[in-house]
Amino acid sequence: MNVSNLKIVAWVQRGLFGILFVITLGMILRDAVAMNSNPADVAVTGALLAAPLLLIFFALDVLVESVEQKLTMHHLSPRLAAVLRWTPRVGVLIFATFMSVFALDVFGQGTSLWDTTIALMMHLIPTALLLVVLLVAWRWPWVGGVAFLLVAGLFLWRFGDGWGDQWPIYLLFVGTPALMGVLFLANWWLRDDSGTSDTGIGAT
Repeated sequence: MNVSNLKIVAWVQRGLFGILFVITLGMILRDAVAMNSNPADVAVTGALLAAPLLLIFFALDVLVESVEQKLTMHHLSPRLAAVLRWTPRVGVLIFATFMSVFALDVFGQGTSLWDTTIALMMHLIPTALLLVVLLVAWRWPWVGGVAFLLVAGLFLWRFGDGWGDQWPIYLLFVGTPALMGVLFLANWWLRDDSGTSDTGIGAT
């Protein structure tokens, strides 16, 4: 497949992932309207979930394009290599910020400052875990990739019982770290094409 055909396929794939994003977000908003008729609450829900949801479909597109380009051209373009390298790194930071928003629920509950502080710290433990794993992944992508897959498994084990009732939340909390893990592994697998020296333990 020549470069022109690859570009056409890439744009078609981006369009399809964009359509899937819109459809999924629409389903989430539909469910939000069914549970809460307040337009302001529905708008806040949509705005809150749009960023991590968009991250999921963007990551899927990057992963598919990287594999296709590697299999057909046997190397990545400099642009795609850079996108593959930075998407999971920036993506984890976006996801960690998204998770931190839920910690704000501890405010306004009428508890003391000390109790609120303790509750906030407890709510931020998952965010801290993600950032620690990100530090490891930044240095050793393959280790971080496996770790993020384990994080996704942990979320699935901890919250998977309610998948059918609150599927968007579980999709985001399981799908996002899983995809970031796969992208880190892809980054390590394609390290020779991405212009990095990520060779695993002992890399410099």
